[in-house]
Amino acid sequence: MATKADIPETQRVKLERKEGAILDAARRVFIEHGFDGARMSEIARQAHIGEGTIYSYYESKAELMLAVLQQFWDGLTLEAEAVMASTKAEGFFDRLHALAQYHLNTVIVNADFINLSFALRRNNSEVGVSRDHLRQYVAVFDQLFRRGQDRDELKRDAILWQARDVFYGSLEYSGRSIEMTMGSDHRVREQGPVVDQMVALFRAHYGMDREPTAVGDVSLAQLSSQLEQLSEKLDKLTK
Repeated sequence: MATKADIPETQRVKLERKEGAILDAARRVFIEHGFDGARMSEIARQAHIGEGTIYSYYESKAELMLAVLQQFWDGLTLEAEAVMASTKAEGFFDRLHALAQYHLNTVIVNADFINLSFALRRNNSEVGVSRDHLRQYVAVFDQLFRRGQDRDELKRDAILWQARDVFYGSLEYSGRSIEMTMGSDHRVREQGPVVDQMVALFRAHYGMDREPTAVGDVSLAQLSSQLEQLSEKLDKLTK
């Protein structure tokens, strides 16, 4: 019986494998040197191919960067969907806890690349994350939130985009803060309390079983304003 190793690769599989090697190498080089400092020759070297081969897949460095970004965000979308599919709990807040845990850890593990991708979106007109790919990722939260409203777990008059901004904005700030304060031994501060507080915030403000529209003495509008200020401070620190 022929083994898997005995079956020759088809031309399509070879091309896909080579393209995967290019994207993996490109991501490493972009993270290490930034978009402007990255060289196609170094990407080719790390992918173990000739530099000219890259141009048979991507016409320019900008096109390659876009492909890396799209692969990254599409991968996160699939992982987030898998988290939701594998979560046995049916209640909104338990499922929100699982999604928050996934997103916070993702921000910490991929901090360098996420910072690079958003810096490019702000500063480089030819390279930026496609809004469609970002929408697909945040749609996982949107679907969960609407499901909670349909099941009468969340207030029907809750505004989705505001809830989404609070969810992703606060978790991303917390994740970047944790990543930036990691010691040389790379021990991460405990993530559990951050996730628990996020769920408590949503339960207090959006939950049908609770009337308060504020967490402690801080309203949702005030919290959003504070998050924006903290984000601006963090952007200054990372530049």
